[in-house]
Amino acid sequence: MVAIVTPPDGARYEPGETIPLTVAAVASRNVIRVEIMLDDQIVAVQPNPDPSLTFSTRIEYTPRARGRLQLRAVAVDATGVASEPYTITLIVGDEPTPIPLPPIETTPVIGPGGCILSAAFIEDVNIPDGTQVAAGATFTKTWRMRNTSGCDWGEGYTIAFFSDTPMHPTGSEPIRPTPSNGIVEISVPLTAPAQPGIYTTTWRLKDPAGRFFGNRVFAVIRVP
Repeated sequence: MVAIVTPPDGARYEPGETIPLTVAAVASRNVIRVEIMLDDQIVAVQPNPDPSLTFSTRIEYTPRARGRLQLRAVAVDATGVASEPYTITLIVGDEPTPIPLPPIETTPVIGPGGCILSAAFIEDVNIPDGTQVAAGATFTKTWRMRNTSGCDWGEGYTIAFFSDTPMHPTGSEPIRPTPSNGIVEISVPLTAPAQPGIYTTTWRLKDPAGRFFGNRVFAVIRVP
């Protein structure tokens, strides 16, 4: 077993500030080391110089990214077996002021022939939420969606930037015509911000008249 004794969950630090972590571990086959992980990467390791049933140590970690960071501690015993991770969330820098989302319209958007336009998100095809992307790098996010309208989407339908962080030069990309109840993969080329942090960009479909409709879709990335 392992636990992060200090700092407490939710503690706040400034960018570049060294964070002292107090970690305690216990293992029936002796603790040989403790590892600190950010996402799936080991960012600090503290060996136990005299492997023992219990081990308490201090590990320092200096984060490079702003935002909410999840640190995990893992203890490893003499047979190489790792404990279940102990996770805390730390806040680095000021949390950004939430940007109010544009309101979701309550009046249905009427399409061709009087049908109500709607779209349902199915799944992320690539770039899972939290993917690390280098500062300024370009990448393409693809979502799979279903046309849940009672009519086809013909020419002139687009996916457009809706809220949060803009990462596209024009904020709009065409989508291919999709029949009612059909499934379409929609791709948008994006560019990661230049500064470290965790960023979200939110998009929705638009009809040829420029009216938003359907589920919101997101890309959430981490710039180291």
